[in-house]
Amino acid sequence: MQLLQRLRRPEYTGVNRCRACTVVNVAALVVAVSLVALRSPPVAAGIGGLGAAVIWLRGYLLPFTPRFAPALVDPLPGEFFDHGAPADSDALADPDADDADPDAVLGALAEAGVVTPDGDRLTVSPSFETAWRERMDDLAAAPDDRLAATARETSSAVASARVERVGSDTLLVVTGTDGSTSWLHRPVAIAEVAAVAALRDADVLPALRAVAADALCAFLETCPDCGNDLVEGPLEDCCGHDLGEPGAEPPEGLACARCGVAFHRFE
Repeated sequence: MQLLQRLRRPEYTGVNRCRACTVVNVAALVVAVSLVALRSPPVAAGIGGLGAAVIWLRGYLLPFTPRFAPALVDPLPGEFFDHGAPADSDALADPDADDADPDAVLGALAEAGVVTPDGDRLTVSPSFETAWRERMDDLAAAPDDRLAATARETSSAVASARVERVGSDTLLVVTGTDGSTSWLHRPVAIAEVAAVAALRDADVLPALRAVAADALCAFLETCPDCGNDLVEGPLEDCCGHDLGEPGAEPPEGLACARCGVAFHRFE
């Protein structure tokens, strides 16, 4: 069971599974099995079973599938290969967060002194940035169970939280009180859990904290996990992310190239 957990890539399977990537990989597997079966049916059966298991557990078999699969199926008619909505990224969100008006969130952050105007743009206030950064540094240096415990403590919408290692990735798995399950890569989890905790200390309403935490990630300059500079650019990975229509230009966002995770998508 532990081996299966290490092999699984939940960010590429389940509700995050990309139909285009899955179909392209299954088709390639069928072709390979058919060719091998001409010489050795038993070997072909073994290859088929192993390949199907890899696709089921990890989302795809062929390396770099997310880079080419959507373009391959884009010319096909119908909407079957359109990317559906990914798992809810607001893993720490209060059930009332859906009713949060962006202007209300901005007003609450300004009233709490979290953000301040700087000419025609907003910046994070120095006092809040310091508190947020201290919490991020603490979580980054602490054992992973501390991250999960802090997620449970800081959001009433979190029923349970645990950290899983899937391949080379470390993810915070959050189950909400509504029964939904979301996965956050460790760097993003550190930023958002720390932000929710700092917003709680700033007396921002619980229903607004997770929404505000996601928005605040747009102000990050360095990755809270590895310390690498974050860069603005196209978010090219299709699996587990809502990247718009297949074949269209990927949206812009803020990401850490070293960790390979996106912290914020620019609307």
